[in-house]
Order: sequence, then C-alpha cells, then structure tokens
Amino acid sequence: MTQDKLLITGADSYIGHKLLQEKSLQESFTWIELKREMGKEEISSYLDGAKYLIHLFEARTGSKDQLADANVAYTEQLIDLMNESSQILPFIYVSSDYDDSDYGQSKLHAELLIREHGQHHRVRNMIYRLPILMGEQLYLDLANPLHDLCRQLIFEQKEIILPDQKEHKFVDINDVVQELMRALCGRAFYATVDLSICVIPSEHFASWDRVLTVLREIKERGEDYPLPEYRTNSLEYKLYRTYHSLVEYYSTSGIK
Repeated sequence: MTQDKLLITGADSYIGHKLLQEKSLQESFTWIELKREMGKEEISSYLDGAKYLIHLFEARTGSKDQLADANVAYTEQLIDLMNESSQILPFIYVSSDYDDSDYGQSKLHAELLIREHGQHHRVRNMIYRLPILMGEQLYLDLANPLHDLCRQLIFEQKEIILPDQKEHKFVDINDVVQELMRALCGRAFYATVDLSICVIPSEHFASWDRVLTVLREIKERGEDYPLPEYRTNSLEYKLYRTYHSLVEYYSTSGIK
C-alpha cells in the first residue's frame, strides 16, 4: 500500500517530536523534514507528490526583526516556492493563541499569509491557535511557562514566581497529536464558518494560581495523590502526568 507523503517543518520541536512518534502516522505516511537552511531547489523537489505541509517551525525569542524573519519570511518563502512550482499544498499550521507581543504578532502575520494563500488557490488550510501545552516530555518545550513552574517546584525554589494572574487555556500534547492525526485524515475539528481555524476539542481554562495549587498537592501527596478520582481528560490528571514526567527527567539527567 502506497503511503502519502508529508512535508514537515520544525520536526525537532515538542509537537514535531511527539507527532512523529505516533504509530498511526508512521503506518500511514512517509515524511520529509524541511529545514530552513535548505535551498530553493531542494525544497521545490520535495513538493511534488506531497499531500500536506505541516508547518511547526517557529522562533519564540529574539528581536522584532528576527521573529519576523523566522516566523513570517520563512512562511512567505514556502508559499512563494509553491507558487513558482505550481505544487500547491494545504498547510497544517500551528499558530499561537497570540497576544500583542512581537512573537504573537509575527505568528498572526504568518497565519494571515497562509489564509490568503488558501483563499487564492481555494485550498483548505488548517490553522491551530494553540494555547499553553502540557503533557509528558514537556522538557522538550524549554520556553513553556508550565515547564518553568514545574521546575521551580521540583527544585524547591523558595519563592514561586507565577507568569501572571490571568486565566489561560491549557491543552495536552496527546490531544494535540490526536487532533493533527484527524486533520491528516480529513477530519479536522473546524471552529469557524470559513473552515480555516481549527481547535483542539479538549481544552482547559485555569489561572496560574489554580495550576500551582494542583501541582503543589501533587508534589506534597506523592503516591497518595487521589489520581483515580480524576478522569483521564481532567486538568488534574494531565498536570499529574506533566509533573511526574518532568520529575523523572530531572532526576535522571543530572540537571539542576
């Protein structure tokens, strides 16, 4: 049975790492990683016969110009190469629950380019505005504020510093991977009438104060934490998995 070909940027990202470990993806698709340093001819040669371009690459830190170059100019380059080669692929794009920061605005700009690309070519792109990720192997997501909060607790920092006092959305990496697999199979969960913005069905709303309260109880109660009382799709259950995955990582890596 012939496997469909996927192109992916940001294969070494947290999401890319977890997605490419998915057995159903390995069985159904072949994939090729597109790297930023690749030349135009090399990228163009991979476009032929591909089914989707999964665009996970991003920069989160740097100057306004650096973020624009990484998150906007690179996206524009990929679109231009498609136009030049007439190999128009749908994007599966991981955007962000953006804000007014330079990072947030760069992600929004790239998203707008992809939406215009889809409208011009009548291609149905899939854009996911992801909130804060949680889940196993969160150490792969170094810039994640939940990772930092767990790390403060694990190393018993005297004064815990919260990112802010606002309520945020949280989503588990496993739910993200399963939704991306649905998207690859033509069953994306669309949230808008124009069928462009998609969502992860299982999201959780919480303030950092609430998250910290749950994490402290998980830490203090250890094996006595009443995990069976919580459903596997609950925030508490997912924070438990997140925290203990990081405990295991830091206890075996020698990192302080």
